[in-house]
Amino acid sequence: MRIQFLRLFSLLVLCASLGSAPLAHAQDGGEKPPAGMTIHVVQRGETLFRIAQRYGTTVEDLVQTNGISNPAALAVGQRLLVPSPPTTSDEAIGIPTTYALQPGDTLFKLAAEFGTTEAAIAQRNRITNPRLLYVGQRLALQEGSESAEGIKTGWIHHVAAGETLYHVAARYSVSADLILLANRLRRPDSLYVGQRLVIPADENGVPLTDLPYPFARFEMNAAEQGRTIALRIVTLTPTRLDGTFMGKPLTVFSDDSRVTHTVLFGVDALAQPNIYTLRMVATGEAGEQQLFERRVLVADGGYRNESITLSANQLDLLNPSITEPETLRVAQMVSAVTPQRYFGGLMGLPCAAPVTSHFGTRRTYNGGALNNIHAGTDFAAMPGAAVFAPAAGVVVLSETLSVRGNAVIIDHGWGIFTGYWHMETLNVRAGSLVQVGDVIGTVGSSGRSTGPHLHWELFVQGVQVDPLQWTKQSFP
Repeated sequence: MRIQFLRLFSLLVLCASLGSAPLAHAQDGGEKPPAGMTIHVVQRGETLFRIAQRYGTTVEDLVQTNGISNPAALAVGQRLLVPSPPTTSDEAIGIPTTYALQPGDTLFKLAAEFGTTEAAIAQRNRITNPRLLYVGQRLALQEGSESAEGIKTGWIHHVAAGETLYHVAARYSVSADLILLANRLRRPDSLYVGQRLVIPADENGVPLTDLPYPFARFEMNAAEQGRTIALRIVTLTPTRLDGTFMGKPLTVFSDDSRVTHTVLFGVDALAQPNIYTLRMVATGEAGEQQLFERRVLVADGGYRNESITLSANQLDLLNPSITEPETLRVAQMVSAVTPQRYFGGLMGLPCAAPVTSHFGTRRTYNGGALNNIHAGTDFAAMPGAAVFAPAAGVVVLSETLSVRGNAVIIDHGWGIFTGYWHMETLNVRAGSLVQVGDVIGTVGSSGRSTGPHLHWELFVQGVQVDPLQWTKQSFP
């Protein structure tokens, strides 16, 4: 304890104070912008929202600075004046760092972790209302600007009515003197309701976070159109979690102790890039509830466009009266949630062949409107090539469909399904348990297909998402 006490003594200076790319300039040739401004040249597909995020400013600032009457009517090549971020007096002290906000982040927590102050962070990033911060927002920080070591591990405690310093110390199994030093409190009786206290831990402790009780940890990966979000939540006590995001209920999978919780959420590929509110309600064993809310940025998926030409005898591929009944049946099947989880680790590729069309590609057919989306990933394999199960699961469909041809659907548990269309042969039956690498069929061109290939789809709680993400990122 004496060693820990001495280590944290060096943090006293810090405790007294208690998103997308770096702020790069996009200038055009020799054109010199006015003082305090940057020139940005609008690129194809950019919006004021995305430009504002890039430079750490707001849409309102861009509109006012450039006299824009219609924010939706940007032109490719248009030059915009972008207000440069303000500089602060601590510019020469510390290490410049760009940081993407996580669910357990607040300005208080960031100031403690990066050895700076809330005021310095707010000034550097033009933050006037901390309540408008959102998960995924990128902030420019000057780590160590207060000449203090950041506190990387521990907890941030919100003092409740009736709590004393000794109650708090006992709860986290640390000494009261340590809390006094870390927060530069003069007297043990100086606590007040709502006060935030940094409770340091040793270097092997949990990462510092600012979450309401009973939440202890809350992690999530970046949210993008057409991609899977994994929420990993740890609570201090047995808890039931319920939540919503983007207008949909969240399916929460908890371990037997009900302190470790997982949510897998599929973001629709056509969802509007925007900021959405994530709401979680924790219900304890005695029925007490705690609401947790965070604003979350859903970013553009960066999908490409492609043009496809269909012959006259292939136009029924686009006929809703033919495609919709089968699509509805598949949608109902992949919306089920099996409590048992079969998958684990990275998924394998279903076919040893190059990808010819990626998930999420925006498509136009025969020169029509760009209002279609490719809901899977296509592999250009030779007819008869083996199709493999990328993860363990139970086959729930193995039959010939009108549009999808010879098709297989595998339930991997927890609301995760994969589908395989246009195959030549089917090697499995509904009800079969398959393991990673099992051959489930062969490549073909059955159904309404323009040529031999494997079309692979992945569903998360009924939403089609990029299956290749699962081959690069391991989900719990």
